[in-house]
Amino acid sequence: MVNHHPSDLLIMQFSAGQLPNALGIMVACHIENCTVCRQRGLHYESVGGELLESVTPEPVDSGVLNRLLSELDHPVAETAHSGAPAYLPTGANPQIPRPLQRFLTEVPAQDAQWYESLPWSGFSQSIQEYLLPISDSQYTAKLYKIAAGKELPEHTHRGNEYTLVMSGAFADKSGDYRAGDFVLADQDTIHQPKAHQNKDCICFAVMDAPLKFTGFWGRMLNPFMR
Repeated sequence: MVNHHPSDLLIMQFSAGQLPNALGIMVACHIENCTVCRQRGLHYESVGGELLESVTPEPVDSGVLNRLLSELDHPVAETAHSGAPAYLPTGANPQIPRPLQRFLTEVPAQDAQWYESLPWSGFSQSIQEYLLPISDSQYTAKLYKIAAGKELPEHTHRGNEYTLVMSGAFADKSGDYRAGDFVLADQDTIHQPKAHQNKDCICFAVMDAPLKFTGFWGRMLNPFMR
């Protein structure tokens, strides 16, 4: 059961197509498995449709329709987002939300431990990361793997970090977060997320600024954060 959700503003912006790429994909992943937020999104889409109906139509060039129809005959590029396929690959792993599947094509189609095949990097085997190709100049998008029973160094945030728990669970002083939960941490947040003992925790994170470690050893890592 999903207990933590995006804000009304995020759902509204998503419904209007106004979210940056990485953050929009994250919200789409959450909505795929959250009936509550899916209904909220449909509500905002309905409101947006009603607003459009109330707008006074503006005349356009008589050739607009012909130009639009001619564009339909042009081939669509097969790649986007730094070379990632712009189509949903055949046999994609059902453990991964559909909006993210096209960016994880190296994952075996039927592997429940799908994340094990990714080229993780990091300072230790306990805490690792994988940079997603949907990162841009505004947001960095990563997957984090926290080994079962392990915890991140205590840290705060230089900006906003949005996190979607994809597999497993973690806890901090603010609560307990399980698969499907959507979490926002900001500059007022100081925490030390710890994965549950029985399973690795895989999180999809989107941030507009690096983490800022606050503990003694963590502060030594700050110059390396990006």
